[in-house]
Amino acid sequence: MRYIVLDLEWNQALSKEAANARGFHLAGEIIQIGAVRLGEDRRAADTFRRVVAPKIYKKMHWSVRKLTGISTQSLAEGMAFPAAYEEFLAWCGEDFALLTWGPDDVPMLLSNLRLHKIPAPDPLPAYDLQRIYSRTVSGEKKQCSLADALARLEITDVCPPHDALNDALNTARICEKIDLDDAVAHYGDPVKLASEPPQLPPGEIKEYASLKEMETEDPTAEVVCPECGAPLAFGRWLRRSPGKKTAGAACGCGKIFMLRLRWYTDEESGRVTSVRSLDESNEEQWASYQRHLHRRRPRRRRSSKKTAPTEHPAPASEE
Repeated sequence: MRYIVLDLEWNQALSKEAANARGFHLAGEIIQIGAVRLGEDRRAADTFRRVVAPKIYKKMHWSVRKLTGISTQSLAEGMAFPAAYEEFLAWCGEDFALLTWGPDDVPMLLSNLRLHKIPAPDPLPAYDLQRIYSRTVSGEKKQCSLADALARLEITDVCPPHDALNDALNTARICEKIDLDDAVAHYGDPVKLASEPPQLPPGEIKEYASLKEMETEDPTAEVVCPECGAPLAFGRWLRRSPGKKTAGAACGCGKIFMLRLRWYTDEESGRVTSVRSLDESNEEQWASYQRHLHRRRPRRRRSSKKTAPTEHPAPASEE
């Protein structure tokens, strides 16, 4: 089987309403396709790169523009997605499997195929290399960023990130350090990654005029268990870094979930973009969440008024 390392860059929807306007959830529209074909030695043998002109989200989202450096004007020079995808399939050839870093790229590819009414390959063998790395190299259950994985493997000659081809090339370097055939053989069902998007799609986005407006809404409202459909009752939020917080919930069916909320503020306009995701957790992560809940108690508000002391002051000394 031929392995294709795939990385996509996409422009985000400007609001939840815009993402759901077509009768299905379109969290983003692909603007770059980058891929690396691995040779028999599992090293990069050939590359593919296309810039894609978006059909729906033509104006670059400020956070994507800041991250990638891609402007609205530069996208106008790209090709239409159907043509770019056709060229990508021809370049891949027969009997191939996709490797991505993380679970987001394949659902994004499938939603864009649906947008353009293009049939998706069935089956679509696709493997999450981030998951493979965690199982075979790091031994950690938590997700590891591509940059951290490259550093841990002491791979220093890497390409600048946040470009589809560069990220694919960097991901391909990880493949050199892994027994890929054995990892894929013990991976499980690859079709599940390609055909079943999570309950909360990666990058579920909502826009607010300000941080104050965002804080008036409850991100845990109407979140249900993907397993049994029961409403999830989340515990208190834990904020471990600016712009990011997590809340946990244990469902009656035995599943445990973590709801993660990230938000970004546009320094010029003050507008806030929030991204919400729901991930299945485990007993170890649940125990860690509970420990942090007990360590971090809500801060008491300081009153501006002076209050009488709770204890009587010591009597003044006699002269």
